[in-house]
Amino acid sequence: MKKKIALVQLAKHREPRLLVTGQTVSQFGDGVALVALTLLVLDTTHNSASKLALFVAARTTPLVVFLLLGGAIVDRFSRRILLLISDCVRALLTAVLVVLIATHHLHFGELIIFAVLFGTFDAVFMPCITALTPEIVPEDLLPAMNAVRPLSGNLMGNMIGPAVGGVIATASTSWAIGVDCATFLVSASALFLMKPTPTPQRTPGSSMRSEIKEGVRFVRHTRWLRTNLLAAGVINAIMFSPLAVLIPYLLRHTLHDSGVIVGYTFAVMGLSGAIGALFASNMKMPRRRIRVMIAYWTVASLAGLVIGFATNFWEVMIFPVVASPLLLLGNVIWESMMQTEVPRDLLGRVSSVDWFMSLGLAPIGVVVAGILATEWGVRTYFVVVSLLASAPGIWIMLSRKINEVDKDRVKGSAVAEPPPATSPRGESPSSQNLGI
Repeated sequence: MKKKIALVQLAKHREPRLLVTGQTVSQFGDGVALVALTLLVLDTTHNSASKLALFVAARTTPLVVFLLLGGAIVDRFSRRILLLISDCVRALLTAVLVVLIATHHLHFGELIIFAVLFGTFDAVFMPCITALTPEIVPEDLLPAMNAVRPLSGNLMGNMIGPAVGGVIATASTSWAIGVDCATFLVSASALFLMKPTPTPQRTPGSSMRSEIKEGVRFVRHTRWLRTNLLAAGVINAIMFSPLAVLIPYLLRHTLHDSGVIVGYTFAVMGLSGAIGALFASNMKMPRRRIRVMIAYWTVASLAGLVIGFATNFWEVMIFPVVASPLLLLGNVIWESMMQTEVPRDLLGRVSSVDWFMSLGLAPIGVVVAGILATEWGVRTYFVVVSLLASAPGIWIMLSRKINEVDKDRVKGSAVAEPPPATSPRGESPSSQNLGI
C-alpha cells in the first residue's frame, strides 16, 4: 500500500491550509522586522549596544511575565478570535511605528513602549496557536501541523525574511516595518476566512486567578509534564539560550572569523532546522513518545561537545547541523503529545506554563553563561554544560514512572501485533492511537 505524505494530506484541509498560509507570510514579516528593528534601534540610539539589549529585554520580559495570564485568556475565549485580535493590534502598532519614523517623531522611549506592547501580545499568541491547532487539525496530522509551522519559521523567519529585510531596511527602515505591518494584515485575513471555533468550556463565575492556578496545578500533578518541563527549562537556560551570544563570541574572539562567517552559522542553523521540520512533517508519533523525544534532546545537548574541541569554522558548524533538526523533532513530539493528552479546556493554560518554564530561566542563563564563558573559556563552558544538560535526559529515559503515560500505547501495540504467519510484512494495526 502506498504511504500517504502527511503534508499532502494536511493541505487538503481548508482551515489548516489558511492558518499555515497566514502564519508563513507573517513569519516572513517577522524576519524582515528582525533586521529592520535592530538597525532602527541602533540608528535611534547612535549605535548603543546597551540600549539594544534593553529593547530586547523590554520585549521578552512582558512575554515571560504575562504568559500565565495569557494562557488563562486563551482558555476563556475563541482561540481564532484571539489570534485575529492579536494580528490586528500588532498591525496597528507597526503602522504607528511607520508614521513616527516618517514624521521624524520616533525616540527610544517610543521604541521601548512598542517592544513592551508587542511582548504582551506575544504572551497571548504563543499559547493560543498551540491551543487552536487541535481544534482544526485531525489528530493523526498533528505532527505534520506542528512541524510545518517551524518549517516556515526557519525558511521565512530565519533565512529569507532577514535577507530581504536587510536589503529593504538599508534603503528605508520605514518601508521594512511597513512590510511587516502588511504581513500581519495578510495573516489576519486568513484567520478571518477560517470557520468560527468554539469558546472553551469553563466553570461559570471562576476568577482568572483560580483558572491560572488550575493550569499550574495540572502541570504540577502530571509527572511527565512536570519533569520534562523542568528538564527543558534547565537545558534551555544553560545550553541553548546562550547560543546567540556564545557562538558569535567564539567565532570572532577565539577563532578570529569574520562577521560573514557568523551569519553563515545562523543561516545553517535555520536551514538544518528546516530540513528537520520537513522530515518531522511526515513522522508518526512513536509509541514511546517520552523516551524518543528526550533522546533527541539529549543527543542535541551532547553535540555541544564538538564546540569544546573545535579549531575552525567547519567544526563549529557540526553543532547546529546536528542539534537543530534533533531539537525540532523532539519539539514536534512534545507539542503533539500535549495537544492529545491535555484536556482541550486546559490546553491554553498548560501551554502557557510550558512556555513560562521553558523560557523563564533563559535571561538568567544568558548572563551566567557569559560570566562563566569569560572565566573558563567558551570551549570549556560547552564541554561542561553539554554533559550537565544530558544528565536530566538520561534520568528521564530510565525512569519508569515518567514514562507511564506511554504504557498503554506500548502494551496495546504488542497485543495488537499480528503473528508473522498471517502478516509476513509485520504491519502495525491501523489505530490512530498507535505510532511507530
